[in-house]
Amino acid sequence: MTMTKSMLSLCAAAGIAATTLMSTPAPAQDWPKAPVRIILPFTPGGGDQVFRIISPLLQEKWKQPVVIEYKPGASNIIATDYIVKSKPDGYTIGVTGATVANNPLFYKIIPYTYDDFSGITRVVNLEMALVARNDAPFNSIPELVAYAKAHPGQLNWGTGGFGATYAGFRQFMYASGIDMVHVNFPGWSQALSELMGGRLDLVINPHDSSVQFVKANRIKMIASFGPKRIAGFEKVPAVNESYAGVDITPYLAFIAPKGTPGPILQKIHQDTAQVLNEPAVKRQLADLGLNVATSTPEETDRSFRSETVEWARIARQIKLPPPQ
Repeated sequence: MTMTKSMLSLCAAAGIAATTLMSTPAPAQDWPKAPVRIILPFTPGGGDQVFRIISPLLQEKWKQPVVIEYKPGASNIIATDYIVKSKPDGYTIGVTGATVANNPLFYKIIPYTYDDFSGITRVVNLEMALVARNDAPFNSIPELVAYAKAHPGQLNWGTGGFGATYAGFRQFMYASGIDMVHVNFPGWSQALSELMGGRLDLVINPHDSSVQFVKANRIKMIASFGPKRIAGFEKVPAVNESYAGVDITPYLAFIAPKGTPGPILQKIHQDTAQVLNEPAVKRQLADLGLNVATSTPEETDRSFRSETVEWARIARQIKLPPPQ
């Protein structure tokens, strides 16, 4: 059979296309070829421990520098906005948490939506602790509630931004019938500094941010705000032992700009999970009150949306003011 000129041209084109496909590596196979930046939404010392622990291990695995950058403020909004506006090539990833789900409760205008970023994986669940200045006239939740009721509006409490910790503490105040003054800070380190300086009465924060100061007897722990007592501090009760249903379990998760290739998201997820589940890393994180909790990109995306619904329910329950 004799091929026509047009048939020969089609065969040649098909051969070139096949060769091109075979010689072009998949995005994940070719990644990374340059340094990878991890954008953190908090200040140094304010929740970054897990990333300072795992970044050298990811760097070793990826054979490229892993650089941590801090962009705190506005309850993660500044960092998340930076991430969604970054090039979707896998070289800029970021960290967010439950705040991405409950920020709509506090901010009327947010410069992005869930459609602007992709979840990669959860990293850790956070143990939450309520800590007080050492000379505070209370040492437990019942004593705190009694003192606050006897001195309404005289105690103040700090957070490193709005979000799950803020809403969770408001839930506690609603359940216990007390009134205290909230003071907001860009990050946990500033709030804890004010607490140790005697200018704040209480701070609700991730346990890993304050545990070193508790162990050094610079501040004292009043309660766990998670679903159970914190390992190593079993003598300190959880708040839900006095007020059922009042507990918060914030988390930290990796996200990337929308459009980042799926194979790259999967590689970051898989490599992060491998690093986090190394026994030595799990022990180190557990000592800080950080519990490894990985998830697939799809699971991570779904959790953001489902938690928004749950936080909206809590906001209605505790009569949270509408967003400003």
